[in-house]
Amino acid sequence: MKFLKRLKRRKYIITGIVIIIIIAIFALRGRSNDANIESAAANRQDVIEQVSVTGKVSPISKADLAFEKSGVVAKIYVKVGDSVKAGQALAVLDNAADLANLQSAQAKLEDLSRSLRPEEMSVEQAKVSAAKVALANAKNDALNAVRDGYVKAQSALVNYADSLFTNPQSANPLIKVVTQSAATNNAINAERVKITDIMTLWKNDVANANDPEKAATLIGNADKYLSSIKIFMNDLTAAVNYLNPGNSGLAQSAIDVYASDINAAQSAINQSVSSITNAKSSLEASDVAYQEAESSFELKVAGSSNQAIQAQAASVASFRAILDNDTLTSPIDGIVTKAEPDIGEFVSAGSNAFSVQSYGSYKIEAYVPEADIAKVRVGDTARVTLDAYGPDTIFDAAVTAIDPAETMLEGVPTYKVTLQFSDKDNRIRSGMTANTDIKTNEHLNVLAVPSRAIIDDNGDKTIRLLNEDGKTYTSVPVKVGLKGYDGMTEVISGIKEGDKVVTYVK
Repeated sequence: MKFLKRLKRRKYIITGIVIIIIIAIFALRGRSNDANIESAAANRQDVIEQVSVTGKVSPISKADLAFEKSGVVAKIYVKVGDSVKAGQALAVLDNAADLANLQSAQAKLEDLSRSLRPEEMSVEQAKVSAAKVALANAKNDALNAVRDGYVKAQSALVNYADSLFTNPQSANPLIKVVTQSAATNNAINAERVKITDIMTLWKNDVANANDPEKAATLIGNADKYLSSIKIFMNDLTAAVNYLNPGNSGLAQSAIDVYASDINAAQSAINQSVSSITNAKSSLEASDVAYQEAESSFELKVAGSSNQAIQAQAASVASFRAILDNDTLTSPIDGIVTKAEPDIGEFVSAGSNAFSVQSYGSYKIEAYVPEADIAKVRVGDTARVTLDAYGPDTIFDAAVTAIDPAETMLEGVPTYKVTLQFSDKDNRIRSGMTANTDIKTNEHLNVLAVPSRAIIDDNGDKTIRLLNEDGKTYTSVPVKVGLKGYDGMTEVISGIKEGDKVVTYVK
């Protein structure tokens, strides 16, 4: 009886174990059947590689222009916003003296072929004597202008401009009114120290202003001194114009006194500039006239020769070049973006007075990271969107230049790439943000699969091909080609068109 009970209990235990095993098998089979496998078909399509960067729009050409010589502006032909052509005149300096010199040289050239008669000899000698006297007078006038200019400049500084300073003529002058910034304050103080040094030099020149042979040097020095003083006065004028009772703590009446002082100083300096400029021009003209008179007399006495005629022709060309330098012209077609001087204003040589930028032709400057620069080539085309018009407005462009040297941006080596828009478009403006997709390579009608289907195992590429049961897969080695910007990669060998590749297994 006990034996039967034990046998029956074992039977139940064995049956239970069998049931558990069957349930486990079905559970495992269910999990395998329920495995989540995503796949995609290998198809032929275009695979495109591109580099995407963001840059700024700027004009293709921009010219900042300045006169090659100092002088007074006589005429201005343009204003900001005007369109100009290459070679078009923008402004011209007072060129009366230069024009006279050219005309004189031309007349002399025309007269070289003829010899002198006795009465003409007397006339030519008289011309030399008159030119010599005129030159001596011009030298004396220049020396007087140097002395007079110093007095006016010293008066402008001491009697008017220095009212704005504490210890103005010391090594540490301090402007005593509020300025736009601490940097402006320090700059003006440093300028006052420089002006003190300049006035010391000028004072020494005045002490030597008794030798007519030094007139040209001294008047030239005075011209340079006044250029620096003029800049200093302009900076003081800006500082006074900045003042108001709110930012300075001064009463308006006090501010008005400062304004009156600086205006008086400017007036005195302008008078000095005019006097020096006129004396310098007169001296130069007189010197040229005397040299020409002597040269003309000598040539006419000796008789003309081919060499003399050629030399005079060269002189004419030189004077014509000097006259041409009085006119500032635009080197490019474009639009005027800067026109600062006024008629009658004195401008210094090399001082930026006008700017012209190319009209309608723009470029993009973008910085490509080191990891992508090897892909980019001159001539690569690009599709550009501008933030101003949104992602649906496309502009075509092409790479025109790649800088050979790196530019460090936030510690990362980058390379400046320049692109030019293919077409002129009035919607494009300088300074706009340009989102640029540069097409660096493309393979057309090639077999491609999603990039996520490719498994990289230490450089060996494999793809999992989905078996016919749709539940299992087989890994096969493949050779891949170009990787596209859209998540697709070219497959050169290992699979065929229509194969289903596994892209995801849960």
